[in-house]
Amino acid sequence: MKENNKFLMIGLGKSGLAMIDYLDSLGKNILAYDNNKDLKIRIQDYKNVEFYIGKNPSGEEMVDQVIISPGVPTDLPFVKKFIDRGIEVIGEVEFAYRHTRGTFVGVTGTNGKTTTTTLLGEFFKKYGLDTKVVGNIGNPVIEAVRNADEHTWYVSELSSFQLEMIKEFKCHIAGFLNLTPDHLNRHGSLKTYGEMKSNIFKNQTKDDYAVLNYEDDYVCHLGEKLPSKVLYFSTKREVPFGIYLKEGYIYENITGITNKLFDRKNVLLAGNHNMENVLMAMCMAYCANISFDCMKSVLSNFEGVEHRLEFVEMIDGVRYINDSKGTNPDASVKAVEAFEKNIILIAGGMDKKVPFDKFVETFTGKHLGKVKKLILLGETKNIIKDCAQKHGFDSVDLVNNMEEAVDVAHQQAEGGDIVLLSPACASWDMYDSYEIRGEDFKNRVYALR
Repeated sequence: MKENNKFLMIGLGKSGLAMIDYLDSLGKNILAYDNNKDLKIRIQDYKNVEFYIGKNPSGEEMVDQVIISPGVPTDLPFVKKFIDRGIEVIGEVEFAYRHTRGTFVGVTGTNGKTTTTTLLGEFFKKYGLDTKVVGNIGNPVIEAVRNADEHTWYVSELSSFQLEMIKEFKCHIAGFLNLTPDHLNRHGSLKTYGEMKSNIFKNQTKDDYAVLNYEDDYVCHLGEKLPSKVLYFSTKREVPFGIYLKEGYIYENITGITNKLFDRKNVLLAGNHNMENVLMAMCMAYCANISFDCMKSVLSNFEGVEHRLEFVEMIDGVRYINDSKGTNPDASVKAVEAFEKNIILIAGGMDKKVPFDKFVETFTGKHLGKVKKLILLGETKNIIKDCAQKHGFDSVDLVNNMEEAVDVAHQQAEGGDIVLLSPACASWDMYDSYEIRGEDFKNRVYALR
């Protein structure tokens, strides 16, 4: 088979730059494109790369392989042109898989991926396994390939964008948390979005494992057609084969008999949504032969992840909470449900063409009064405002940026209130990432002191 020596990289975000770093270190020739004309790159750091900043490729370039970043839609004309010419187009995750001998453990779902992946990584590390926590969590897989071998476990957060591009990639252990509307501006329909997510089980065999949420109809029914060994988890009832919560205790029935493992109180993470994350991580860790004692030890100390219901500061009796990771309505539903009342809610961001009714219903109707004030910014501020007013909620302020949002919240908050940033939207209309958005919020809050 002919070795690929000339590559074309589309998109120079974190994973794109990691890819050209890797290829450049191997002496490969790379054409690197990004249509952001304001992108700043230290071109002098690279020996074998031709950069085309502010441009897209034509699709006529003479290369052996095209690699596209997750944020680049696969239906763009120039991408289709490469494919029509018989040039392989893949993503960074697929490329990394082909260049490592390690074992992949993958986590997907609309919400909870980052918390579950981080927790799962802690299980693996605590048990003494060579572990790389990678993927959509912010660590490109290709960066970990350099220092990995056949004993390495890649604990991977995988988005629908990444899974859309896989061909040979396979997870030995794959988990699917949940499916709710998100990224419909990219995938077009919930059906297509679900199909992209389900690619996490692609290429699995009877020697692999699938872990599914028993309480999510779409996810649960996948188990009927998968060739792999299927485990389920539930926070509501006993499952046929897996781990579940019952009367405040965590049980497993995987080992042939039903065992009460430990009290839910041993789990530091709060919230029912986090318990789903915990149970899926436990199922997946069990598939890697990690002991329940090890899991219990980690769970008694694991506090969660940054930008997900993260306590920022208490100022004049007001708690400020950063939930910038709430990048879709369902994630923000869970954030609002985590508090009883007196919420000043900051929301809004990039329009992903998803409905906001379910989000708004968490503080209207029978829940009216839970949110005192809704402060909106970004592309969707008027869309969410109209939805809130449709449901009978009129206490809305529109602002232009995070500085204004935090100032308005500070002026209106009283002792005992909670100022919650949970946007229900992606950040890309105003920020390069939800992390940068969360940091901006935190810095604005710190400036109030």
